Amino acid sequence: MSDSGKHRILIADDHPLYRDALVNLFLRSKDFEVCAAVSSLDEALEALKANADCALALLDLGMPGMGGLSGVDRVSAAYPGLRIAIISGQLDATSVRAALNHGASGCLPKTFDPPMILAALRLMLTGASYVPHELIATPANRGADAPGAEADPGMTPRELEVLALLAHGTPNKEIARDLGLAEVTVKLHVRRILQKLNVRNRSAAVAAAIRQGLVKLDAPVL
Repeated sequence: MSDSGKHRILIADDHPLYRDALVNLFLRSKDFEVCAAVSSLDEALEALKANADCALALLDLGMPGMGGLSGVDRVSAAYPGLRIAIISGQLDATSVRAALNHGASGCLPKTFDPPMILAALRLMLTGASYVPHELIATPANRGADAPGAEADPGMTPRELEVLALLAHGTPNKEIARDLGLAEVTVKLHVRRILQKLNVRNRSAAVAAAIRQGLVKLDAPVL
């Protein structure tokens, strides 16, 4: 995090218009700032070397040098504490699962609108992983055809953020502070999360969210 209190992000994408759109998005954000915007994996690695406080790298899966998921391996091996978000115009359940297995914190389709991008990145920076809902809901990713499979609860981006913080045991007051919300608003979000997951309390909500793939923690919830 920078002196301004913002999370520093690297953008690596070889499509100039999309890369510039991301830069402009983060320039308008109160939570993020761009430490570098590059067009290849080699440039990304050099930029990360020069920006030790970078919190998250957005990597285009198809840009020069990536070599598929081997590029994720290179970045995560060189910077083990760095959160990595894959961006791509072509994602499916198989490629998303593979990316997570290679150390990515989540995957973002290039069709996502700005609020969804920001919400997903905030979620990843809490230590959770993000998978697009449309992929969570596929049979390949969630076993939706299996007996007893649970329906997609349809969480909003903000509810996913709150849910990720709940999974880390964060109290409402701190959630409000972290997300820039009023505490009463957080309570309303928690109530809706419980309703959507059909559970009675926060612990049950976290357990249900992990079971359904809405939240994936780097360490078990105690």
